[in-house]
Amino acid sequence: MPSVHGRRPRRLSAEERKSLTHGDFWIPEEEREVYRQALQVLNDAGIPYVVAGAYAIYEHTGIYRQTKDLDLFVEPSYVIRAAGALRQAGFVMRLEDLHWLAKAFSGEHFVDLIYGMGNSVAFIDAEWHKHSRPGVLAAQPVRIAPPEELLWHRLFINERHRHDMSDVVHLILCVGDTLDWERLVARVGQHWPLLLAQLQIYSYVYPGYRSNIPAWVMEQLIEQARADAGRDEEEADVTRGTMISRFSFAIDVREWGFADPRGEMVRQARNQPVIREIAASDVWDQRSDERDTPRETS
Repeated sequence: MPSVHGRRPRRLSAEERKSLTHGDFWIPEEEREVYRQALQVLNDAGIPYVVAGAYAIYEHTGIYRQTKDLDLFVEPSYVIRAAGALRQAGFVMRLEDLHWLAKAFSGEHFVDLIYGMGNSVAFIDAEWHKHSRPGVLAAQPVRIAPPEELLWHRLFINERHRHDMSDVVHLILCVGDTLDWERLVARVGQHWPLLLAQLQIYSYVYPGYRSNIPAWVMEQLIEQARADAGRDEEEADVTRGTMISRFSFAIDVREWGFADPRGEMVRQARNQPVIREIAASDVWDQRSDERDTPRETS
């Protein structure tokens, strides 16, 4: 099997690693202190979370990029406890988008508490933590998000200003031979065309490392694509484009009259009991807008 050993991106320079208290992932001093405090607060409170974002990508691929925030993925049932602990520690808590995102601010720096996907495909669940692995960030012990969930999550990020295709193919290149492909395929579920598309891109980008993808995965997905070929679905005027990019497919909904499944999924998510509890909590110093007030479904 082909190996990428020795071909991964360079590790950080001695200058970038000047502070050994946080391992290899370099973060500017002031920003790192904010992250250290937030992580310690959550650790002391016994709240399960996983670190995702740039740090998790670095841990799995060796690719370093400086980031403006810290992404912590938590189950919705822990959001109020996490927000309360952070607020008591001096963070300003903002409910940014009710069905999936809150923020903890300390001056100009902030930590994202992410508890669902922005398109409402899924909430963060216990599997993220169960399959995570230990790490160290800002001198604090953390759990690192598993590559299967990271890849699944990134299939839906295709905005004009941000496209995570490179993260997907780099994950497959660097850890594809150890991925739990059965679990990944199960996670993706009915959204399998997005996975197949990314696997095809991977095969194009890295033709010498196609064996990182088990043959049965490609065969199964191609067979599903073959079964769908030339067959229109009954609901013709529905676009799933908004599931991967609200901006790029806004014209479909606003001007061309396509139905938007994302909108209905978000409404359903916002009316889940656990999300209504988050909305009703008095732990929030700020709220993004009036949409954060849950509404009854019709």
